Amino acid sequence: MKRLLSLAGCNLAALLILSMAASAQTTPPAKPADSPMMTKTTTKSKAKASAPKTDADIQKCIEDKLSSSKLKDDGITVAVSGGDSTLTGATKVAGHKGNAAQFAKRCGAKKVTNNITVEVTPKVKAAKTADGAATKTPTKP
Repeated sequence: MKRLLSLAGCNLAALLILSMAASAQTTPPAKPADSPMMTKTTTKSKAKASAPKTDADIQKCIEDKLSSSKLKDDGITVAVSGGDSTLTGATKVAGHKGNAAQFAKRCGAKKVTNNITVEVTPKVKAAKTADGAATKTPTKP
């Protein structure tokens, strides 16, 4: 019987110690935000938090971005329907195709269908004539 009581006493003591340790690990109450270090203001606005844009707004945004960039001479056309944009046209620079798609995404298009083609120009190789002068002739791709 003494063993049973001493075992129960030890269990009770262990339970008490564990509960005290658990309560010591709880987070302290939050400090008031009166100190200037605790207050942080952010002025960035998220595009997703704003109201949804209309198709006309998205199309105008994309066209404005294209016209104010290096892509203005590529002749890329934009169509927006239901928030989904379609880009068509041709460019000589492969990077312009990706840039146009990024512009569309930044302007709020839900989906971008990129139908822009990259024109491949044939490489010009210098060939020598009979008199030794070099002339440029296109090579086959």
